[in-house]
Parts: sequence; C-alpha cells; structure tokens
Amino acid sequence: MIKNIEDNDNIVESRVKVAFLQSSDCWGCHQSLLNAHLGLLPVLPALEIVYWPCVVDFKYESLEKREDGEILVGFVEGSMRTKQDIEASKLMRRKCQLIIAFGSCSCYGNVHGLANQFSIDDLKNRKFLEVESIADYSNRIPDEHVPSFENKIVPLDNVIKVDAYISGCPPKPEQIISSVLFLLGQKPFPMNVSAFCNECSLNQSGCILDEEKICFGAITSTGCTMKCPENGKACVGCMGPARNVSSKIDKLNKITDDLNSISSGDKKNLYEFLTLFLNIPLMAGFDLAGDILKQIKNKGKVSTPLTNLPSAIEEVTSKLLQYLRDNKNFHEISNVCDTCSRIIGSRSTMTKVKRDYEGLPNLEECLIEQGYICMGPVTNAGCGAMCINVNAPCSGCYGQTKWDVNQSERFADTILKSFNVSISKEELLSQVKDHIGTFEKFTLASNKGYKGGE
Repeated sequence: MIKNIEDNDNIVESRVKVAFLQSSDCWGCHQSLLNAHLGLLPVLPALEIVYWPCVVDFKYESLEKREDGEILVGFVEGSMRTKQDIEASKLMRRKCQLIIAFGSCSCYGNVHGLANQFSIDDLKNRKFLEVESIADYSNRIPDEHVPSFENKIVPLDNVIKVDAYISGCPPKPEQIISSVLFLLGQKPFPMNVSAFCNECSLNQSGCILDEEKICFGAITSTGCTMKCPENGKACVGCMGPARNVSSKIDKLNKITDDLNSISSGDKKNLYEFLTLFLNIPLMAGFDLAGDILKQIKNKGKVSTPLTNLPSAIEEVTSKLLQYLRDNKNFHEISNVCDTCSRIIGSRSTMTKVKRDYEGLPNLEECLIEQGYICMGPVTNAGCGAMCINVNAPCSGCYGQTKWDVNQSERFADTILKSFNVSISKEELLSQVKDHIGTFEKFTLASNKGYKGGE
C-alpha cells in the first residue's frame, strides 16, 4: 500500500510489486523509461520490481512461482511474434492485477506487423535462407534454442485482457512517468474541506450550472487562484476533489445524467476534467480500457486520494468514467498537428510527393505542404510532434485517430481538405509506392479489415 502524507516526503509504507516483460522488440520502450533519469526518483521508491529480466537477474521460473494476482502492475513490451511471447503474456496476465500494453508493438503490432503481408514460410525463407547478409552459408532454418513463430502478429489485447495502453515508438519518458504515477495514485491533492462553489463569486447569481452547462466547482477543492468561472469559463477540477460537496451538486448530477445531450463545449470541459481531476494522462498516449480507479480500489492494494472520495463525488465520477468507456470518441481526438508549431497555409503547396531523402524541408512550414507525407493529421497526439521538430515527417507511431478504414484514402481526403495541395487524390496516391508501409507502418496488425498473407 502506498500512502501519500501531506508533507513532501511521499513516505512509502510498503512498495507496490511491478513486473516488466520484453516480448519480440528492440527494448526501446524500457530504454525510454531509463532515459527519464532523475524523473525516476519519485517513482522507484514506490516500486518493488519483482520481474525485469533484461535489467535484473530474475528467471522466468521466478515469475511462474508467484501467486496469481500477486503483482499489481505488469508492463508488456513488444509484439506477439513467437509462441513464447504468447505464453509469457498469458503468464503475466495471471500474475498481475493490471496489464499495461507498453509501446506501439504491444498496442498495435508496430513495424513487425508489416510481416502480416506474407506467409510465415516466406518470412522464414527470406530471413534465414535468402537474405543477402547471410554469412555462414548454412542454408538452413535454425531449430535449436529458437522459439517457434506465430503465423500472424496481433496486438497484445488479442491475446490477453489489457487494462491500459501506453503508445509510442518509444513512448516519451515523461509520458511513462506520468502514467505510472497515475496508476500508483501518487498525485497529491489539496483535498480541502470546502468545495470551490462555496467561494465562487457566481454562487449567488450568474452560476454556470444554473445555465445547465457543466461546471465542476461543486466537487472541486478550494485553493485555486485562477477562478475560471469569474472569467466565464467552467471549473474543470484542476485542484482535485474536495472533502465535502457544494449544494450545487444536485444541478451537476442532473446535467451529467444525460451526457449524450451536452454541447461540444461541455464535452471539452468534461475531457479536461477527466484529465485534471482524476489525473488520467489522456493526452499523453495513455488510454484506459476500463475503470482503473475502480479496479485498484476493489483490489485494495493501493490507497490514493481517489479511493476515499465522498459518495456524492464518486457518483458523479463513476458516471463520467462509464461515459468515457462507452463513448471513447465523445470528444474530437487530438492529432499530432494540434501539437505541431509549423505553419499551415503558408507559401508552400504540395505539387508532387517527395520521398524523405529528397531535398531539405525548411523548419517553419508544414511538411505536407512542402511535399512530404506526414501522418500528423491522422495520428493520435501524445508525442509533442517530436519527429517533426527535428525535421522528419510523422510516420504514425502513436496510432490512428480512426480505425478500420482505408488509411491511404483517409489521409488523402484529409490533406486535400485542409492543406495546400494542388494535385489530385489519384495523383497523390499513385506517387506513394508503398501504401501499407506508408499509411499503416505501425498499425497493420490492428487493422481488422486486412487479411493479407493468408
């Protein structure tokens, strides 16, 4: 159990057991975790790492011997390429209460998933018999100390139940740390006695809730200096929960009883609330498959400020979390372009498609309008436009903003509508030589409509 005390020492009563599994991968996600450096300091004291074979000398047998459900959180990195990957993932599921798909290999299949275009025999022949770099001319497919291969690569959630996803190739260090801190419930909250509504200047007249618009001041702790409602903006819960609710809770309950009818502005406020009040890093490539708070609470393993909420606050937050699970796209998903500083609609116009190595794009204008295929408009935000900031187009490692559609058609339709492009859709797509490798580089294994290689 972890207990946060009001001082800044973040004293740990007992550590939380975690496990890390590497499947077929490059180990880049765990390298990104280690790249957090000093950022690990608030995390490591809270963790008891019981399995991490690439870092600590734990054997597979040690994981097998642990009791089922003994480990709180298991991180599974890598794609499901071998039968050993499948077996180890199922073992992690039995031993861990929560499973996190860690990185785009486990979330989507990643670049490995491009192999699904070919049969397993063709892949083995190419890898072991035909590739130009074979040095020993053995002319045989190895069968000793080599795990057998699965016919197709699938995302981790096709093999076991997954509780949360941390996407990215690799995820950013700060993204990983914020996600772990959320899972461990270590974000400190003021938890003041009174709710923000009680000190709001709009309490008597002009209240946002009175206009049947969402405002979370009724359940949010006092202590905020921004006082957004005074500027006509709803309280979105950045101070976390109060120990007591305001009398305005009834109006908030009435509005949240019918979330399907709320305005787009209220949907945005709801999205911000879920991020701030519940400390869910929704905008960091972190996606909940279910109610993690409820799962942790029911297991009784972690004590967080959010597991001891007043019943009135639990009632509201439970409705919102259920709505989030049932309507994952209730708010327009933010894409990489939303976090990119490049200028759209400037002097450049795409007149032909350039390969990445052709020319040198400038650092100010949109890469698409300079002629390069950049997947930013159709890729989930969360990376902070890292590649684009170093003059490389986005290739889509944080996953698609819309699934199970023809991604090449969708990309073309999107940029023709919103960017300076002076070639036709047909010309654009004909100039891209490898549609799958370009538009589904990281996500082909997650495309339910593709059955190639069978």
